[in-house]
Amino acid sequence: MFVDTHCHIDSYERHADESFDALLARLRGSSDDTNIACPEAFINVACDPADFEYARELSEKHPFVYAAYGIHPEYVLTETAEDEARMLEFLKHPKCVACGEFGLDYHYDLEHRAEQVKLFERHLELGIQSGKPLVLHLREADDDALSVLRNANLHNVNVHIHCFTGSPEFAEKLLALNANIFIGFTGIVTFKNAQNVRDAAALTPVTQMLLETDAPYMAPVPYRGKPCHSGYIPYIAQQLAQTKNVPVDEIYRHCRENTRACYGI
Repeated sequence: MFVDTHCHIDSYERHADESFDALLARLRGSSDDTNIACPEAFINVACDPADFEYARELSEKHPFVYAAYGIHPEYVLTETAEDEARMLEFLKHPKCVACGEFGLDYHYDLEHRAEQVKLFERHLELGIQSGKPLVLHLREADDDALSVLRNANLHNVNVHIHCFTGSPEFAEKLLALNANIFIGFTGIVTFKNAQNVRDAAALTPVTQMLLETDAPYMAPVPYRGKPCHSGYIPYIAQQLAQTKNVPVDEIYRHCRENTRACYGI
């Protein structure tokens, strides 16, 4: 059994033009691809304040759907005090298992790095105060991310470094933080040009790995370029098993235990 520890169900519905209920029916039915399977549970991440309410509705409708609430760094110039207040209220919901995703993303926005860092520091403080696990989006901002994280009181805090895309050196420095660090791997680990991610996975202990899709983005090979969904997790697990040179059942077992340790589900 496995859990997709990070997906965006609302975005999947828009990108794939398919409802979540229809996707569930497909995943629970027969498929020509025996590598596609239905997760035991989903952590649906709402990182746009406009999506908070729908995430709550899905989590209340389906016992196997959990929610995380945060504000993505792409909203650094548009986030309002009301957005933040709503996030804090949604974090109190009984089906909420994490605060996030939030963090730094310099891939598209180098101009507002200082504003991003300031917002990251604030969200990190709020997330720690909430007592929830933290889901961090850290893209092409290694030095600033490490500086902020090293200055934060993360002792005994569960931290999911979501959709890892960095270097093995960055992974090592994250794993050395004084926190309960878990690194999430997506379909990127199967991409031909992502040897850096495979190298990072090779040095990440299996006791600190999480399986995630970030659906509907970055579907694994052989579905690259198509809308990603949570049923593709087996492709990610198989690549991680190959990279770690362990049986795939070991990847599933450890990642399931890690999900319980990080998120309590």
